[in-house]
Amino acid sequence: MAKNVVINGITYSDVSEVNIPLSSGSGSAEFHDVSDATITGGGQMLNGVTGYGSGGTKYTGSIATKTSTNMTVSGATVTAPAGYYATAASKAVASGSASTPATTISVTPTISVGSDGKITATVSASQSVTPSVSAGYVSAGTAGTVTVSGSETEQLTTKAAATITPGTSAQTIAAGTYLTGVQTIVGDADLKASNIKSGVTIFNVAGTLTSATVSQDATTKVLSIS
Repeated sequence: MAKNVVINGITYSDVSEVNIPLSSGSGSAEFHDVSDATITGGGQMLNGVTGYGSGGTKYTGSIATKTSTNMTVSGATVTAPAGYYATAASKAVASGSASTPATTISVTPTISVGSDGKITATVSASQSVTPSVSAGYVSAGTAGTVTVSGSETEQLTTKAAATITPGTSAQTIAAGTYLTGVQTIVGDADLKASNIKSGVTIFNVAGTLTSATVSQDATTKVLSIS
């Protein structure tokens, strides 16, 4: 910044520097106006560089020069220490991978049978899984929770309450039939051995009833029953 300078009563305008010969030897001393300097400390200049601040204070720079070799990597984070980078610097981040492990869930279903013959099987289970992760950066994500649930309903053939009267042929109830009502097999108090002809078996009851023998005397014509 230029100043007006008075030397031996003479005013010199817009003087940016003054050279004064040394009292002995050759050379001169140089004086510069530093009143407009903005340097206030070494932290504003590169390491080893010197400069003067307002008031003529001399400072030595302390900003270190850095390169990519000074950068460090931790997971997905790249750390660049403070300093001056003369050229663009970068650090590669190793890539990794994550996979969700195969998970098998074994459960025992809950079985219920309704009054209408409906059979319901219900399963419900959950299991948390953790993925295996290889070294390096892996994008965010979780394996989550595997949940198994659901139900399946099947209905059996049903038969309502009924009264079954024995007859001359067999009556059956099909296998797998769900009885929704009482099945009544009719009984008869007259089903006894004395009412069944000897030699005949009805419903496992063997008859003992015998027929009377009728004979007639040829001469007298008298009937005899034995």
